[in-house]
Amino acid sequence: MSQITNMQRKESDGWSNEVDDFNARMAELEATPSISVSDQKGMAMLAHARFSPFEGEFEAAPFLMLTLCTAKVGRIHRSGEGPSLEGVLRPGTFTMALPNTSVFGSFPGTDMLGIAVNLSALNSLTEHTYTTEDFIPAASQLHNDVYLSSVMNALWRDAELHGLSSAFFEHGLNAILKHLSNAEYKPMSKKSVYSLSKRHIETVLEYIESKVCSDVSIAELATLVGQDTRSFTRSFTMTVGYTPYVYFTLRRMEYAKRLLCQGNLNITDVAINIGYSNPSKFSAAFRRVVGVTPNAWRKEHMKQ
Repeated sequence: MSQITNMQRKESDGWSNEVDDFNARMAELEATPSISVSDQKGMAMLAHARFSPFEGEFEAAPFLMLTLCTAKVGRIHRSGEGPSLEGVLRPGTFTMALPNTSVFGSFPGTDMLGIAVNLSALNSLTEHTYTTEDFIPAASQLHNDVYLSSVMNALWRDAELHGLSSAFFEHGLNAILKHLSNAEYKPMSKKSVYSLSKRHIETVLEYIESKVCSDVSIAELATLVGQDTRSFTRSFTMTVGYTPYVYFTLRRMEYAKRLLCQGNLNITDVAINIGYSNPSKFSAAFRRVVGVTPNAWRKEHMKQ
C-alpha cells in the first residue's frame, strides 16, 4: 500500500510541476488570465487570458494545445518542428498545436481560451487511445467551426462553475478530440520560394550582428530587402538553414558565451548585456540552445 501511495505522490508532484511550468509559460507570453484551473487526474489544464502581441519562439510543451480566439482579429503565423500554420484569427477561430514541438512565429494581441491536454493521462482514463499523429491534419489549419467553438465555450463555462472535475468536461474534451482526429488536411497553394541574393543576405546578417545585444523584429529584417515578413522568412530559411528568429537567438547565445567566459559578470548582467530584461527567460533560452544552463556552461569552460 505504501508503494502505491508513493507512486501516486510522485505523479501528483509531477503534475503540480507541469501546472507551474504552464503558468510560467503564460507569464512569459505576458498573458493576463481571467481563469486558470487544472484537474486532479493530471489530464488537462484550462485557462482564458488576454495575450500581448508576440513574435519569436513558442517553447515546446508536453501537451496537446487546443486554443479558441475569443476576442480581437489579427494574423497568426507558425512554422518549425510541427505543422506550419498561417491565417487570420478572429473570435471563434480554433487552432491546435502538437505536443513536444518547438515552433516559431507570431500572433496578434488577442484573447484566447486554451486547454492543455495530457494525452497519456487522458488515454489511461478513456476507452479511446489518441496519438499525436491523429491530430497532424487538424494542426495544419485554422478551424472556423461552430461545433468546436460551441463545445470549447461550454467547457469554459463549466470550468468556471465546477473546475475540471465534472463528467461533462471529460465528455466534452473527448468529443473535441474525436472531431479533430477525423479532420482532413486541406493543403494551401504552394508559393515559390527563392534564396536571398548574396548582397541581401550579407546586409541582413550584418544588421543582425549590430542588433544582437538589443532586439530585432522580422519586419525590420524584411524591410532591408524589400520583402513582406512571410516571404522574407521563407527566403532567409532557405538561404541560411534557420528561421530568422532561430538564427538571431543562436548569435545571441554565442555572444553570451563570450561574456560568460570573462567571469566578471553575473547571469543577470549577461542577460541584460545581450538584450534580455528577464534573466530567467535568458537562462531558459540558453539552455534550449546550448543544452545546459549558463552557470553550468561557465563552470565547465572556466576550467579549461
